[in-house]
Amino acid sequence: MVSVTKIYDKFQTVIPLEIRNEFNLDKSFKVEWRINNNGKVELDFIKELTLDEMIGKYSAAEKIDSVKLKQDFKNNNM
Repeated sequence: MVSVTKIYDKFQTVIPLEIRNEFNLDKSFKVEWRINNNGKVELDFIKELTLDEMIGKYSAAEKIDSVKLKQDFKNNNM
């Protein structure tokens, strides 16, 4: 599949509908850009997880008070 998009003011572009559908993209994703060793541009779609989505997916070496962590996060104390 090949799609072509235009670069707009402030260097913005649109992710084509076919790509959005193929990768189930929505506004919660970011695009990670990089240049590989061959000088070609590669990109990945990175889902921004909410704190609620992160809870239970990761473990820590030390015990963490998740209630306090969530409150601090919501209050921007981190």
